[in-house]
Amino acid sequence: MTAVHLLAFPIEAPVEETDAHGVSWVSPEAKLWVASRDGEFGGFVEFVDGHYEVTDARGHQLESRGTLREAKELIGTPAPRAGARLALVYVAVGTGATAISLLAVGLGLIRIG
Repeated sequence: MTAVHLLAFPIEAPVEETDAHGVSWVSPEAKLWVASRDGEFGGFVEFVDGHYEVTDARGHQLESRGTLREAKELIGTPAPRAGARLALVYVAVGTGATAISLLAVGLGLIRIG
């Protein structure tokens, strides 16, 4: 004889909504909202100790917010591109180091010759 187990409560699928930034939000459980954009994971918001903690797509903890709307805005708004600024610093330092090296080689050749 085969036993059939019935659930005592209905299972509801999480409701998905899309915000003005094109980010889709789904809440798979109470106090947790997961973001995605174009099918890619975008981060999540979790309600902890009276505030909303925000984690981005790379797992970095962002600022906490007092409301869910403000927390979702952190993920929806693109972060400033600090990487481009840092790349320019590396290029400047590398160019300076190359110039100093060429100067040192040039001075070495003058002394030899």
